[in-house]
Amino acid sequence: MPDPAGLSARDWAEVSQQRARLYDWFATLYAAEIPEARLPAYLAGEASPVAALSALGLGTEVARLQAGFAALRGLDQPHLELAADFAQMFLLDAKAGALPYASVHDGGEARLYGPAEARMQAFLARASLAVQEEFREPADHLAVHLAVMARLAQDQAQAADIAGAARDQLAFLDEALLTWLPKFHAASEQARPRYDIYPALAGLLIAVVKLDAQFIRELAEPGVAVDAS
Repeated sequence: MPDPAGLSARDWAEVSQQRARLYDWFATLYAAEIPEARLPAYLAGEASPVAALSALGLGTEVARLQAGFAALRGLDQPHLELAADFAQMFLLDAKAGALPYASVHDGGEARLYGPAEARMQAFLARASLAVQEEFREPADHLAVHLAVMARLAQDQAQAADIAGAARDQLAFLDEALLTWLPKFHAASEQARPRYDIYPALAGLLIAVVKLDAQFIRELAEPGVAVDAS
């Protein structure tokens, strides 16, 4: 991440595009299984945008995810193995996996379609957004949260008021995602899929989100100088 002090409008636009792509990538991995035709690129280390994250101090998390994919190499049907892990982690039993819904990890009422889902529906309505019809999941699905962050970063890449844009994005992270993402991460670590890809992915995700929140929090603070050039 660039230094928030004296960040230029050009820097903000560039880093916003990078952040949008990263959040969108995470969203696709939680929305559905990696397509069979796409998986060989992951196994060859060619489809992931995370290599650059090592330079941001996330080398351990990146290496763990890469090792998870490496464990699938040489298998006759790696896509079936990964599909089985996806189902165990995200589609079946909360005790055996880590269901990717804010409501499940809500401290008040841990159940599907709980208050967290209603809050996300309200947020989407205020932002004139909606869950795509083909994505037949509750609005508080993790993929929806990540897609919203990607959309915010993309839409506000050219914002004249960078501090204001940072406050908007920070509010979403703090109020809608970081309220339950640590619990989802803990559940992912406790799950025991056959391969480590999805627990490793959760570890990388929470590290990225915390790092991103720190970056935009510094931009959102009063007194941070922003170069308009």
